[in-house]
Amino acid sequence: MQKSIFFFFISLILLVAACDKYTTLPTYTPAVSSNFTVSTMNHTEDSVNVGDSIYLTATGLMSDTTQAIYVYLVTSYTASGVASVFDYGSASSPIKLTRTITSGPNASGLSSWSSTILLPGATSVPPKTKLSIVGNFSYQLSLSSEQGTLSATDAGVKNKTVYVK
Repeated sequence: MQKSIFFFFISLILLVAACDKYTTLPTYTPAVSSNFTVSTMNHTEDSVNVGDSIYLTATGLMSDTTQAIYVYLVTSYTASGVASVFDYGSASSPIKLTRTITSGPNASGLSSWSSTILLPGATSVPPKTKLSIVGNFSYQLSLSSEQGTLSATDAGVKNKTVYVK
């Protein structure tokens, strides 16, 4: 009995000593530097009529094509010296986009995506008004260490502005 207990403890010590190797793992390099980006956000028409809907086209890159993309848009304008803001979605309740994968993975492992965004009600403004539109995008799989460009500004892309006739 004592020999079996002694043998058990010796075996346990050898097992612990054999497993304790102090191996240092190499630094982890992620597969992609950024798992989601928004490259552009453009409107489809430079001028619209009062009451029309605005259509925006957003493009970018994503690593996991099974995940969803969300956006909330902020439209601002000034009329008669008064600044106003129109929100479409919010940070806590963004709008889910219907997106299309336009090309398969590139050399970096990222696929191109595109989406057309309907912005209803933004043109309920006085005639001859200039609208500035900012889109804030989020990716369902946004890891804090791998976030890319998450916002794009319509007015800043190619210096275009939407005018309401």
